[in-house]
Amino acid sequence: MSAAPAPLRLAIVTPAGGWVELTGPAATVGDVHRLRVGSLSDAARLAAASARPAFVDVDVLLSGSVNQAFLEFTDRHPEWSPGARADAIVHPGTVATLAGLLWDVWAAQVADGVTLLSDDPESLLDRLVDDVIPLLHSRGLPIDLGAPAPAA
Repeated sequence: MSAAPAPLRLAIVTPAGGWVELTGPAATVGDVHRLRVGSLSDAARLAAASARPAFVDVDVLLSGSVNQAFLEFTDRHPEWSPGARADAIVHPGTVATLAGLLWDVWAAQVADGVTLLSDDPESLLDRLVDDVIPLLHSRGLPIDLGAPAPAA
């Protein structure tokens, strides 16, 4: 019988560009290997080879509907189009679709954690704490909200 996956670790990039882990054990950016890649399969391959905890970067835009999120993301990033291969994993969607992506990263053991990047990190943090994390908890995904490490 295999052991249950470790709790998913979450980090966010702050408005000042610092990296802060929201979950325990709160690491600093120098303690982790950040992966900015175009697919979860690339992230899994690189994470498996990393001697440090690996966090995959995901560019996030949350909206009330997936269609609205796609429109807003495309307005902000005109070079992006849905389904096209990109240099980074992007997630324009809703609270529920972000929770689904985080669940997939955890269940498939893609990486130790996820770093979420947003044009509005303060709003993203509020949505994470108020909506996404409770949804993940209700689905049984372990997330240990620890004291954030100082911004790096």
